[in-house]
Amino acid sequence: MIVQKLESFLTKRLNDHLILMICYIWSIAAALLVACTNGTSNVFTNIMYLPIACASATNSIKKAAVHALISGLLIGPLMPLTFAPYQNQKLLNWIIRLIIFIIISLVISFIAKYHRKEFNRNLELNKELSEAQMATIYSLVKLLESRDAKTGFHVERVAALCQLLAIKLQKLPKYQKTLSKTYIESLVRSSALHDIGKVAIPDRILLKPGKLSPEEFEIMKTHTTLGADTLAEVFRKYPGSTFLKLGIQISRFHHEHWDGSGYPEGLRGDDIPLCARIVALADVYEALRSERPYKKAYSHEKSLAILKQGRGSHFDPDIVAIFDRNSAEFLTAFEQF
Repeated sequence: MIVQKLESFLTKRLNDHLILMICYIWSIAAALLVACTNGTSNVFTNIMYLPIACASATNSIKKAAVHALISGLLIGPLMPLTFAPYQNQKLLNWIIRLIIFIIISLVISFIAKYHRKEFNRNLELNKELSEAQMATIYSLVKLLESRDAKTGFHVERVAALCQLLAIKLQKLPKYQKTLSKTYIESLVRSSALHDIGKVAIPDRILLKPGKLSPEEFEIMKTHTTLGADTLAEVFRKYPGSTFLKLGIQISRFHHEHWDGSGYPEGLRGDDIPLCARIVALADVYEALRSERPYKKAYSHEKSLAILKQGRGSHFDPDIVAIFDRNSAEFLTAFEQF
């Protein structure tokens, strides 16, 4: 954490110094242009406002003021009003221009500093709000899981597996455009919502130790639509939330199968949202490895074999292949909880 903060600080400082250096070069170039176009009587003196504005918007007030002062001096007493015929500037004129440069620099610097402060404050508030929302959601999910003590760490494991799957898939050209950093972050957070609809499933079905009857299974299947519909109601109030958008897709479609034999809509292949296809495999692997009221925990090897059997029927072939090639890493991700 300390190293990351240090790297971030150094990167920012280097970027600030680079921008200031560019602004100085820009000012020198503007002064040369003025000199090459017969002196300060030419309209090109106004170009100097551009590097002054850039330096003021990106640096401290002190550095910006110094830059403005130097920029003013570059087209100051040593730069004539015209070269042909040679005529000096009036002293008062360049002093006033110098003062205007500095005033503009101070005003822009003050406004930029204010907006940076407000931006950082809003960023911190949004971060705190996001963390509070996630804490609330995880509390609700963990409350749901408390109905069955044997499902402990299910959400955490599924999230870790989804993250690893997405990172590995991101290396394939087919998925590079979709699996951006922001998408993966939202996917990991949204994966916690995949079974949120189970809160409405009666204990006699949810915790039944044996096989469900056809009627009970039909009720169990409704957790996908119940969860998605509930999240959709929230999404209508917060339509800009990628987190909720993915949560709706994951909740509704994480039991769809690649060959179209899943539920609730019988989607097939790429018609199933990518986020739901990723969660589907992570969810099944975690369930296979964990003890449930109706089964004992399976080994990693047996679970992997079951996943491979479902390649192209239950699961996206690409996702199974990624899991298979990196199975040792997924084993480590699972066992960290």
